[in-house]
Amino acid sequence: MALRARLTARQRRSLLDQGYLVVSSLLDRAVLARITDRLQGLVRQTIAAWAEEPSLDTSEGCVMASFDVADLDFAPCHQHPLLADAATVVLGDPWSVRDLDLRAPIPGCGEQGLHPDYAERRIAGPWQTLSAMWCVTPFTRDSGPLRVIPGSHRRSEPPIDTEHGYATGMGPHPDEVKITAPSGSVILFNASDLWHSGTFNYTPAARLALTVHFDPGTRTAAGA
Repeated sequence: MALRARLTARQRRSLLDQGYLVVSSLLDRAVLARITDRLQGLVRQTIAAWAEEPSLDTSEGCVMASFDVADLDFAPCHQHPLLADAATVVLGDPWSVRDLDLRAPIPGCGEQGLHPDYAERRIAGPWQTLSAMWCVTPFTRDSGPLRVIPGSHRRSEPPIDTEHGYATGMGPHPDEVKITAPSGSVILFNASDLWHSGTFNYTPAARLALTVHFDPGTRTAAGA
């Protein structure tokens, strides 16, 4: 099966206007199975370590990990041609892969307040970053999916009462969209400027998502 190499014109408009785009069932099944096995193993090991040593940082009930871009298991997640096209659309050329990370809320955890990732937001022009969140396990309404406020990357005013702290963004928001998608799907979004958050995982298993972060410009070698 040939890889989808480019976004459609409609997908490009939606990504730019809404600040996010879901492309369903994009990752090859064999690749997805390999990634799932590895991440599930990491989650099991981490939770076992928490049980043995309660003083360890549990990161609010989420298993967190970062991975080397050179890790061959995850190469399909950042080398997919459709992501390259999306990065060029929103970041311009050149762009580079910054890093890959896991955020896996365990059962009964995962809720965050709505937030953008960058304190200094940009509401016009090229994006500051592009995040590609792969749904390693299915994103259902109960599994702690990503929620976004569509178009909020272009709003100068925050959609929550930040004067009283980000806790005001913990509850449901009238404009929010909880993103549901089958495993192997990717959510492209403007994490730097779009208001978004994780949500509560009501299911009996950890929700697995591997996120690739793309930045504008060319990355220099360490020490250069």
